[in-house]
Amino acid sequence: MNTFKKALTLVMTIASLESGIVTVADASPLNVQAKRPDLQEYCQKYHRADARLTSYSALAWKCYKSPTQTWGISVNRACQDQHGLPKSRYTSAGDPYSWYCYKPRPKAPGVDLTRYCKKHFGQSARAKLVGKTALDWVCASGQHNRWGISVSTACREQHGLPKASYGNRNDPYSWTCHR
Repeated sequence: MNTFKKALTLVMTIASLESGIVTVADASPLNVQAKRPDLQEYCQKYHRADARLTSYSALAWKCYKSPTQTWGISVNRACQDQHGLPKSRYTSAGDPYSWYCYKPRPKAPGVDLTRYCKKHFGQSARAKLVGKTALDWVCASGQHNRWGISVSTACREQHGLPKASYGNRNDPYSWTCHR
């Protein structure tokens, strides 16, 4: 790549970063967005007051109008109002400036293994745990009929999601479906 193209690529990348086109949310599978709530704006909107700290802590913010007129702050509401993000969290209880807003990742759906077994091996088939791990599920019918389970196929059929994974190999009930 020649020097001009490299420079142009660098300028375009910086411009897109500065304009907010590339966000943490675009790059993160957790849907976390690095948006900070403006607590002063919240206090002005709801109480015509100032945001103040009562001590140096993330949980010590108050809307303050006078010593007898103080209100708590709903950081979740500030995040929703200002950024359209429903949740808030702080990274350190000891840092009052560590609040950020985010949208939680949707909970991955589980999978019904007995439903899979009935579909593929008949109405008498059931999912049976033959060990103690997530990998120890089989379809069983009667005493001696056993078949393997494709959890990915079950996810595709039940939720339209192509992949399956367990959250903990030692927890047979931790299977979820995802993209």
